[in-house]
Amino acid sequence: MADVRALLKAKRQEARITHPLASYNTSGQLRCSACGTLVKHASAWEGHLGSKLHRTTVAQIREKEREKEEREAREREEKEARERALLGKRKAEEEAEEDVNMEELEHATKKQRVKETPKGFPADFFSDPSRAPVFEPDEEDQDQGTEENAQPPPPKTQLDLEWERFQKEVVNAPDFRETYENATVAAEPVMAEVMEGIPVTEAAAEQPEEVDEEELRRRKEQEERELIMDRILDEERAQEEADMKVTVMKNKLDALKKKRLAAKTAKSGS
Repeated sequence: MADVRALLKAKRQEARITHPLASYNTSGQLRCSACGTLVKHASAWEGHLGSKLHRTTVAQIREKEREKEEREAREREEKEARERALLGKRKAEEEAEEDVNMEELEHATKKQRVKETPKGFPADFFSDPSRAPVFEPDEEDQDQGTEENAQPPPPKTQLDLEWERFQKEVVNAPDFRETYENATVAAEPVMAEVMEGIPVTEAAAEQPEEVDEEELRRRKEQEERELIMDRILDEERAQEEADMKVTVMKNKLDALKKKRLAAKTAKSGS
């Protein structure tokens, strides 16, 4: 009797179903994973697969899986679209900020050159005021002033504040040496007189030669030309200093950009 039972058990084990939805419980009974129905014999498995209950249950499971896949795909596409939009917006803001910074740099450079290279001379530079040249404002400066009045200033960022502080401390720092160098000292010639009681020597007896108005005018023109040449040399030196300051400002701006880029990279990496 024991041998018969062993043979039956071995036969049942050989006939185990390998279908994806087929499973066995701890007692060795065949079970459908989709329906949860117990199948008494392996030979009845094919009949269970063709039943209406099994086919309906499998169709519902497949429909749920399809809806789940579509929902996940839709969520994934929406997430990618949001990331692309955020990346494009961030890139546009960075490009706009860089354009504003470059425009401010060019404006500051031009303003510094105009400030350090005057177009005219002081009011008391020429002995004869009527001979002083008359300068008219350039159309470019007038157009630039109109554009500046029409366009509102952009909002200031942290980089703009650092840039303004750098201009205040380095570029527009007061130069007291230049004030003294550009000072003009004028004095009228004074004839030396012989005081009473002093013996007149031969050297003193010689009267200074008379200088006519033409000679005085020629000397004044020569002095004015020399002053103009000195002023031109001073302007050239001031222009060189301005170029050096602009180079320093550009290097400072590049360093600030690299610092900001490194901070963003470190933030995105964390």
